Amino acid sequence: MKLLLLICGAAVCVVLSFVWRQPWIGGVGLLIAFVAMFTDRDDVRLDDERRSHETTKSVRDMRRHR
Repeated sequence: MKLLLLICGAAVCVVLSFVWRQPWIGGVGLLIAFVAMFTDRDDVRLDDERRSHETTKSVRDMRRHR
């Protein structure tokens, strides 16, 4: 949700920079987009985090020994 809000804020700043002909507003929008890109979390869970019985390393080892 935070990513969506930051990207929307960045887009609004870039559009306003064209409307008001003030390039610094577009620069602020690009900085906001830059911050949004690097503060985004990856919520995809790994197999190890799901508390499965097999870790990803053990699965790789089983597939390699076929």
